[in-house]
Amino acid sequence: MNDFLENVKKQFSDLWLQVRRFFAQVVSKVTGKPVKQVVDSGSVVTSTVSSTYEINLVPAVKAEMIKAQKVRNLVLFICIVVSSVAAGVVVILFGIKSGQDIAIGNQDNRLKLMSKKLNEYAELDDIITIQSQLTGIDAILQKKTVLSRVFGALSVMMPEGDDDVKLSELRVDMQTNVLTMEGQADARKDPLIDYRVLESFKKGMALTKYDYGRYVDATGNEIPTQCVSEADAEGHAYKTGDNFYAWWDITIPGCEAVQLGTLEDTGAEYYYTREAEVEKGTEEYNGAMETRCDENGENCVDVPAPEIVCDSNGENCVEVPVELKEVVLKVKIWRTPQFNSWYGSGKMDLEGKITGIEHFNSACIAYRGTDTRGTVRWTSVHDEDCMLAEDGLEVLSSSNGRNDSDNLVLKFSARTTFSSEFFSFQNKHMIAIGPLGQNVTDSYVQIGNMFAQEAKDCAADDTECNTNRVNEGGY
Repeated sequence: MNDFLENVKKQFSDLWLQVRRFFAQVVSKVTGKPVKQVVDSGSVVTSTVSSTYEINLVPAVKAEMIKAQKVRNLVLFICIVVSSVAAGVVVILFGIKSGQDIAIGNQDNRLKLMSKKLNEYAELDDIITIQSQLTGIDAILQKKTVLSRVFGALSVMMPEGDDDVKLSELRVDMQTNVLTMEGQADARKDPLIDYRVLESFKKGMALTKYDYGRYVDATGNEIPTQCVSEADAEGHAYKTGDNFYAWWDITIPGCEAVQLGTLEDTGAEYYYTREAEVEKGTEEYNGAMETRCDENGENCVDVPAPEIVCDSNGENCVEVPVELKEVVLKVKIWRTPQFNSWYGSGKMDLEGKITGIEHFNSACIAYRGTDTRGTVRWTSVHDEDCMLAEDGLEVLSSSNGRNDSDNLVLKFSARTTFSSEFFSFQNKHMIAIGPLGQNVTDSYVQIGNMFAQEAKDCAADDTECNTNRVNEGGY
């Protein structure tokens, strides 16, 4: 143990001696003065050194430190640059944000000013006709009405034949569906009692019905209303015997259809059956046309110009006439069921359900069939809710008078209330059905014969008019 301690003591002593010698050499090299240098023998040696040296105590560590300082300085420089750029971006964004705030503030002030001015208008409700168009379109359509239907309805209510009822004034309140009218009744056949004509008009109004619904194709898809025509230009419904029908124009965009079961029906939206009656014509041609006339230069028509066809070398060219294909233009759809033929082909059952053929789905009329020993008898039931003027006509006043032809007539004023369903725009293909089965659709109707000049009251010296007693039993 003592030996170990002695050995350690000696090593520390040698280390201390070496340190003293090293620092003595360093001082001598820096100052150039002689210094004492201790050697192993303990003698002192003096020497003079004129050179200057840099002492690198820990070379590897110092090199790493210098490298780390360079990295630190580079990182610090990059951070400063990035911070400067970020600060610049923040300043720019702040400027943009401030500009936007100012612009938005100006627009808000402008909108408030405009809103204030707009709200000050007394007729604001009349200026703004539609609000929340997209969300309120259904409500708007539900309130939309068709006033023109009133003329068709009145035309089937008025007496037919020699007896005559003319209106001189008609007012319709679409809020209450009340019709107020003034007119004149004129009896032109025996018995010549004018109030009898007015009574016929009154009773006919109470018996008038209406019907509406949708036309569907052979697969049951509803056909758009604009694709269907139910009446001619004068407003008379298409009719064969007692059967009403409509034409489905499949040339209108959105109305196109193909025959059910054909190869080209894949992907089609609407279909018609092979049994359907159709109206055909030539296909539409968009190529070059030329005018051809007869030998006299008359009866000219435009026809497709012939195509020029050549061989592969562009020679031997010949004219080839263009042949236009015959295509279906319109399809007939029966509004009144074809009972026996549809029942026989399985397209209509005894409960009145129709499938597999284009037809009209009525909202007011139901059909029933009764099979009696192989013979089917069909009946129609009209919904009681589809009466046009359930309360009939209320005559408010009546008096003798003369019309513009100087004939004695019965002047009257009256009012009635129509069903609101009759005027509703959403109820498509509306039809008024008079007491004698006469029919008028909601298409255009010629109304010129429905109105006449107002009849005049009896003059004071008109004895025949003032003493006319044939209408005293009336109103």
